[in-house]
Amino acid sequence: MLVQPARELVGLRPVKTRIREIAARLVIDRIRCEFGLGSDHPSLHMTHTGNPASGKTTVGLRLAEILHRLGYVRKGHLVAVTRDDLVCQSIGHAAPKTKEVLKRALGGVLFIDEAYYLYRQDNERDYGQESIEILLQVMENQGDELVVILTGYKDRMAQCFPPILA
Repeated sequence: MLVQPARELVGLRPVKTRIREIAARLVIDRIRCEFGLGSDHPSLHMTHTGNPASGKTTVGLRLAEILHRLGYVRKGHLVAVTRDDLVCQSIGHAAPKTKEVLKRALGGVLFIDEAYYLYRQDNERDYGQESIEILLQVMENQGDELVVILTGYKDRMAQCFPPILA
């Protein structure tokens, strides 16, 4: 039986449909593995866009629960962070801060709210790029240990992450 998105989420029909699609893909992936047909661990990193109070965090929490029940994350917890949790004001300090957050999130979902604030290209003294590089490396190399969800306003996310949202 496929995992059903939480019934208490009113509306959000496209979101519920997408959650069902993800769950179906993961179930098929698991069946392929059980029959020895081979399967790549699907990349589950994603973006959630929308206005404030549109349910992005709630959907992230539900996804963490669903991914845990389907066996794609070990712990099923969600670590919600913002730029301040990842980036410091001086060079060399963003890496340890980012790595600590990633360590807490392993086995679950890392939810980065207002992700477009991670890097400010107009400020040469901004150290968000250091955090982004570490995040990308972990997403690539440890994608089976962590799901990253980037969230924010649709227009700002499209400006910062156009290839992801295309």
